[in-house]
Amino acid sequence: MNQRIRIYQQGTPDVLNHETFELEPPSHGQVLIRHEAIGVNFVDTMFRDGTFKVALPFGMGVEAAGIVEAIGDGVKHLKVGDRVAYFFAFGAYADRRVIDASALIKLPDDISTEQAAGLLSKGLTAWALVRQVHGVQAGETVVVHGASGGVGSLLVRWVKSLGATVIATVGSASKAAIVQSWGLDHVLHADEPDLAKRIKAKNGGFGVDVVYDLVGRDTLDASINVLRDGGDLIHVGNASGGVTADTALLAAHGIRYVQPSTPQYVNANNQDMAASELFERFREGALGSVELSRYRLEDASLAHQAIASRKHIGSILLIP
Repeated sequence: MNQRIRIYQQGTPDVLNHETFELEPPSHGQVLIRHEAIGVNFVDTMFRDGTFKVALPFGMGVEAAGIVEAIGDGVKHLKVGDRVAYFFAFGAYADRRVIDASALIKLPDDISTEQAAGLLSKGLTAWALVRQVHGVQAGETVVVHGASGGVGSLLVRWVKSLGATVIATVGSASKAAIVQSWGLDHVLHADEPDLAKRIKAKNGGFGVDVVYDLVGRDTLDASINVLRDGGDLIHVGNASGGVTADTALLAAHGIRYVQPSTPQYVNANNQDMAASELFERFREGALGSVELSRYRLEDASLAHQAIASRKHIGSILLIP
C-alpha cells in the first residue's frame, strides 16, 4: 500500500492525516512517480489552516521530485527511470502519485532529487520575482523582508548577483549571523523599532527602488514607508499574518503594488526555460547552497510546526 497525507478539515497541524491508499495506473498523458523528496512550502500551511478554502478531503503538498516508474499512453518526452520534479500540483505529500506528464521537469544529472525538491518551487518563485514581476537592474536598491526563509534566501542572493544593493531583514540575531555570511550589503533585525528609518539610513536617507515583502503584517507598513515615490512593492507572502495594504497611500506616492503567485508567471509554456536558468545560476554558485531540513513523511505535522515557528533556514523536505 502507498502512503499519503490528506486533510479532512482545515486547522492546526494536527489535522494532517497520514493514511494508506491504493494507486491507480497512469492513464493517457500521465506518469506514475516514486517520490524521493517532497518540498514543504509556506503556502502548504495556508491550504491546511483555512487561509485558502479547498474542497475536502484535500491532498496536501504542491512540490516533489522522484523517479518515473510507469508511463501512460501518449507520453513521448519521458521514460521509465527518468528523474523528474514539479513545482505546483496538489497531492505531493505521498510516497507515490500519478500526475500529468506536462507538469514535470526533467532533472539534469548534476541536480539531485533532494536539491530539486528544496529548490524548484522556491527558486522558480525567485526567478519570477526578479525576471518577471520586477526586472531587477544593476544599481537598484532592493529590500527583502524574510531573507532567511526558503524563497528569501534564494531571492537575496539572486538580486545581489544582478548588481543591485540588497538590504535584507530577518527576525532574529541567529538568522542575521547566517544571512550576513552571504555577502549582502546590509542585514537588519526586523523586530527592532523604526525599521523604515533604519532601512533608509542604509540608503543615504533615500527611498529604495523595490521591496519584496515575504513577511506581511509585521513589515508591510515599513515596506510602504521605505519606498521612493514610483517604487515597486511586491507583496509575496504573509509569514507573520495577513494584512491589507493602504491602497490610497500607495496611489498617493505612485507605488506599484503587486501580489504575485508563481503559477501566474511560470507555466507549461516557460517552465523548462525558467528551470534551466535556475539550475544554471545554482551551478554557478550565485544562489549559494541549498540548506535542507528533513522530516519523515508521517511527521508532516512537525514540518508545519517548524514553518510556523519561523526558526528554520532554507528549505524543509519530507522524505517518504
